[in-house]
Amino acid sequence: MRKYLVVGLLAAQVCAASVTTLVIPAIAQAETVSKEVGTKLKDAQAAIAKKHWDEAIAKLKEADGQPKKSAYEQYAINDLMAYALFNTKDKAGAAKYYEANLNSPQVPAAQVPARVKQLATLNFDIKNYPKAIDYGTRWLKNSPDESDAYLLVAQSYYQQKDCKNASKYIQQGMDAQRKAGQPIKQNWLDLKLFCMDQMGDTKGMADMRMQLVRQYPTHEHWDALLTTLRQQQENDDLTTLNYYRLMLDLDVLKKPNDYKEMAEMDITAGVPGEALVVMNKGFANKVLETQDKERYTRLLNNARTQAQEVQKKLPQLEQDAKASKTADLDINLGMTYTGFAQYDKAVEALQRALTKNPGKRTDEAQIALGRAYLKLNQKEAARKAFKSVPADSKLAQVAELYGIYASQS
Repeated sequence: MRKYLVVGLLAAQVCAASVTTLVIPAIAQAETVSKEVGTKLKDAQAAIAKKHWDEAIAKLKEADGQPKKSAYEQYAINDLMAYALFNTKDKAGAAKYYEANLNSPQVPAAQVPARVKQLATLNFDIKNYPKAIDYGTRWLKNSPDESDAYLLVAQSYYQQKDCKNASKYIQQGMDAQRKAGQPIKQNWLDLKLFCMDQMGDTKGMADMRMQLVRQYPTHEHWDALLTTLRQQQENDDLTTLNYYRLMLDLDVLKKPNDYKEMAEMDITAGVPGEALVVMNKGFANKVLETQDKERYTRLLNNARTQAQEVQKKLPQLEQDAKASKTADLDINLGMTYTGFAQYDKAVEALQRALTKNPGKRTDEAQIALGRAYLKLNQKEAARKAFKSVPADSKLAQVAELYGIYASQS
């Protein structure tokens, strides 16, 4: 598979507490600050107010160098130093001082959750992933509905090549987003998909690709999903052919063998008109211009010859289908008309087939009917036909995908 680049990693949005107001007057009532330390703190604050970060750091180092400091003085120095260092892009230094203060009894209890979040994002930014996980999980305990916390922890595990835990937390985050009625961001789905691939979970990969197609229906996502599903070993010829048809409708047939195999299956199924469409498209977009061009040309000519013969017989085929008490001839006729782009006649034949109780071919007929409606731009009728295929049908997934396509087209 294409190795997904997990883009959009969570940027550290560190909301450092504002320290531009004077600290000493505000805390003098509750805490005693020595003259030696207090003067340096005032000078540092003045420099911070002017965004003179280097000057502020120098003054704070002088304050920190005082031989006797109270616990509160150390706390004030650390907070100001962390803020100044952060603004000089020294995030590792800022994290060191913020961490020291988090473990200080001086920190107000109400500030602890915000500081834990702050340290989680800082440590993620400096690629200290074990600590990012530690603080990230503490962040989650404080704010279990905050989806960004799940993403940060998941991405931290991913960066350590632990896809099992990354997948666990990204799923919990997606569940939290759904619960909150929020859309799932594409980079979340990409991360989960990559982890499913790394763990060899093909079903999980298909599920993630299905979610990507539902929410971000790009050409690339449809291509990857349908390529995966078409190659499943349990598919029979009918299922595979219907996947090919959806790939054709979505314009994601891209390999010469896809065109060849679909055309051959169409001919075997008695739908040479569709085989001719497929081969003509393959030559038109140059996909079949390969060293096997001669072989593909023979298949094209065979499809053309058979399509011409069927066209001559169409009046008789329609007469026979209408006279038949069973549905098979009408289903075949509906497929034939679809292959010749006569979609209104296809709808008529397939609707007639469904009134004759087609039995095992009911789901096949409903998908064919939905496809014909879709070609006629009757999207609601198409969705209704696709939705009628039950969940336990072997064609259920094809029908579901066609329903998604009908909703997006």
